[in-house]
Amino acid sequence: MSPRAIVPVLSAVTLLTGCWSPSTSRDSADEQVYGILAKVTEQVTGAPTTHKLDRPIDTLRNRLLNSKEPVHLDLFQALDVAAENSREFQRQKESLYLAALSLTREQHNFALRFSDVASGEVSGQADDTADADLSNNLSASVNTVAGTRIVASFFNTFMRSLIHGGRFDGGSILNLTLTQPLLSGAGQRIVREPLTQAEREVVYSVRDFERFRADFSISVVSEYWNVVRQMTDLVNVEANYRSLSTSREQIEELYKAGRKTVTDLGRAKQSEYSADVSRVEAKNRLESAMDRFKLTLGLPINAQVELDPDELKRLTALGVENIDLEESTAVALALQRRYDFQTVVDSVEDAGRRILVSEDALDMSLDFTAALNVPSESGKDLNLDWSRVNWSAGFELDLALDKLVERNAYRSALISFDLAVRNREQSEDQITADVRSSLRNIQSAIDTYRIQTMAVQLAEQRVEANTDLYAAGRVEAFEKLDAQDALISAQLQLTAAIVDYHVAKLQLMNDLEAIDLEHEGLRFDPALPMPQLKTGE
Repeated sequence: MSPRAIVPVLSAVTLLTGCWSPSTSRDSADEQVYGILAKVTEQVTGAPTTHKLDRPIDTLRNRLLNSKEPVHLDLFQALDVAAENSREFQRQKESLYLAALSLTREQHNFALRFSDVASGEVSGQADDTADADLSNNLSASVNTVAGTRIVASFFNTFMRSLIHGGRFDGGSILNLTLTQPLLSGAGQRIVREPLTQAEREVVYSVRDFERFRADFSISVVSEYWNVVRQMTDLVNVEANYRSLSTSREQIEELYKAGRKTVTDLGRAKQSEYSADVSRVEAKNRLESAMDRFKLTLGLPINAQVELDPDELKRLTALGVENIDLEESTAVALALQRRYDFQTVVDSVEDAGRRILVSEDALDMSLDFTAALNVPSESGKDLNLDWSRVNWSAGFELDLALDKLVERNAYRSALISFDLAVRNREQSEDQITADVRSSLRNIQSAIDTYRIQTMAVQLAEQRVEANTDLYAAGRVEAFEKLDAQDALISAQLQLTAAIVDYHVAKLQLMNDLEAIDLEHEGLRFDPALPMPQLKTGE
């Protein structure tokens, strides 16, 4: 090879190196990872959804940091904001991405891989010698799922004496090697296991992410409902305070006129003070609930956020009704549909495969090897002389005399399998307990709603009756005030029962893996029907 021929080679190497710039590497990784995630997500959920990792620049959080204007959010908008701004949601997307990124590494182990290493050196001794050496090693390798490893390399070396002005002299050699395990480490089941596990880990990560999406969306909805409930509570408590304040003023006027006793006035003042304390506490609970909600959404704590108070009316309009679902059916649905339980069941299979791999590692190893070397023709650097081919074939035997590490790995695999079985049993029991708890919470909310509905009606009748009787002087002030206290308490508990019922219903739906989220983000219809048990599966 002439010196002029070296320039294109080095230029090609430089060009290939430049292809792996940071931006190119990032785009290449994204393209491969998103392709994997779209395929696996379709396999898990039925829709080829890809959740992009990059966050939008113009987020609501950034806008609120630079503005003091209040922002109005209905329920669906709050879900969108959480998907866009939540730190936890972003972290979950990153975990999903990294699982697929790890898979690309395992896939690369079975791909055709190229490498090219070039080097140059100038050396000499005093004024006697000065030589320039150039070398280039281009190689390609591939691993097959059967365990075969094939490596081909083409090596060039060139040397020139700088003192005597000689030309570049060199040689080339083509080297092919093949290695095939015959005992330990042979076979697709063993060789492909790291790739198989990485593929399954992506499936598990997609399931985890979908499970998280459902959990997180329910958390956002539940917190939204809790805040609007606190808003309604504050309205009721403030109305009660105004009513008691008015009553106190009336009693105070009657006391001054000598028509009421100091005891009546004292009770009226005490009730007004208690109502004022309740008003302060309700306001504090509302502000704390709003701050927690803004944290959940990923918004600045000092941001002015206003929620839709009519959401509670819509929630009330959905009604509180019995859930026609037997406990045994609900448990069967959960075990049939839950993503996390599917992963736990699959993990038992993973542990079983690891036992087989560790058993294989206990065997002796016998590897067949073959090599082929083709040198260049004398005086013709790049022309290979096939008449001077060198070849070799042989085997390498390891009698497995020292297998303590492998022995320990095998015993650990057996323990891990037993642990996986126990985890499956525990997961089944935990899911059963979760379903039973959700059903009890629903029934408790239904019973509380029924009781508090009657309590509100009774309290309203008492307030109306005692107001008239008090005006007629037929009852004492404390009876009228006690009726008002009972009414506000029943109203607050009725509102809580409505919210608790719908939260418990959503939790049951989530226990059954029945939250039907949109393909992107966190939106879903809270008025979801209960799923049906599939038979014959």
